[in-house]
Amino acid sequence: MDCIYLFSTNQATDKTALSNALNNIIPGVEVFFDSEYSGYFISDSTSFAELNSRLYEIQGELNDRISVLVCHKRDDLSARCLRDALAFFPNQCTFISDILFKQFSFGNFSSLHYLKAQFKELSPELLETVGAYLRCGMDGLGSAKYLNIHRNTFNYRLKEFIRITNLDIRDYHNALLLEIYFQYCK
Repeated sequence: MDCIYLFSTNQATDKTALSNALNNIIPGVEVFFDSEYSGYFISDSTSFAELNSRLYEIQGELNDRISVLVCHKRDDLSARCLRDALAFFPNQCTFISDILFKQFSFGNFSSLHYLKAQFKELSPELLETVGAYLRCGMDGLGSAKYLNIHRNTFNYRLKEFIRITNLDIRDYHNALLLEIYFQYCK
């Protein structure tokens, strides 16, 4: 599944230089800029490791700090977390869960409202299903048994959750974000 990679720099950046630097790491990636300081690109989740290992190289080329936030959609929560990413994790790739944990460690829980909004439209049935999936160690068959539903019903609900939220919780970082939601917002 593709991820959205939001980025932020400390100062106005040379858009061409940054696009070229990112293309050297992820060939063919199209970079979009929201401002002189930030933007995004879309790539698969396997781009994370290579990008993270080479952010200092990009920082050197730009002569500026850069942070990248990997997320499942562009919304108020990701925008809020991107603002903190540069301060908390300069020249690193991070995930929303990383930023939330750092915010919480400083007693800042202001992003919880935005996290809660991510899942407010979901039916209780879907939330129960994905909650069971997390509680059962991300084991689909075990989750179906726990919920006393057929495996196909479980699979349908999991796919429906992923379709609605664009949050593939079969990925650790996305599952962790959902767990934070269950622990802090439910």
